[in-house]
Amino acid sequence: MKVITIKQPWASLIAHGIKDIENRTWACPKKYIGQRVLIHASATSWTWHRVINYFTKPIRDVFIKFGYNGAWLRGLPTSVIIGSVEMVGCTFNHPSIWAEKSKGVAIGGHVIDEKEPLIYNWVLANPVLFEKPIPAKGKLSFWDYLGIKEVKIECPECGSIEIAVEDYTTEPFPTFLHSCNKCGYVIMESEWNVINSKLNQ
Repeated sequence: MKVITIKQPWASLIAHGIKDIENRTWACPKKYIGQRVLIHASATSWTWHRVINYFTKPIRDVFIKFGYNGAWLRGLPTSVIIGSVEMVGCTFNHPSIWAEKSKGVAIGGHVIDEKEPLIYNWVLANPVLFEKPIPAKGKLSFWDYLGIKEVKIECPECGSIEIAVEDYTTEPFPTFLHSCNKCGYVIMESEWNVINSKLNQ
């Protein structure tokens, strides 16, 4: 799967479904729009002082609402893959509070005022937070990670469609497990095969 490396706390905020925009100075390649990518938390994080002073009051209010502070920031995982998210769009001046605004004007993909470069707002949706972070070294741009596989499964208890990670466990016996995000039912690998064959019919 493709991976994108993001600094903390933004990586965790995306994986938890709080931040719905990733701001970049380059456009998200069209081939990734509509695709699910892994979220890698980089080895470096923003300082708490920079987080609080960089953004507008609505974003500071989010941190207050969820009780985030410097201790929380220092405890966030780094150099690990923490989840995944769908890339659903790429635009400018998105209405989300997380979208940085562009003052430059783009015509045919070119910036008219180079003193005010465009900021691309990558629109994100349907985040999944992994129960166990996966150690990995980050890279620039999109990169490949082959050691993980995601599958779509249907919860046999409530019927919701889940995106499950093949997370191996040996307790109480060797199998892949996934807990339904809606009802909490633990779906075992033996049930995945039945569900996958049902989805593929």
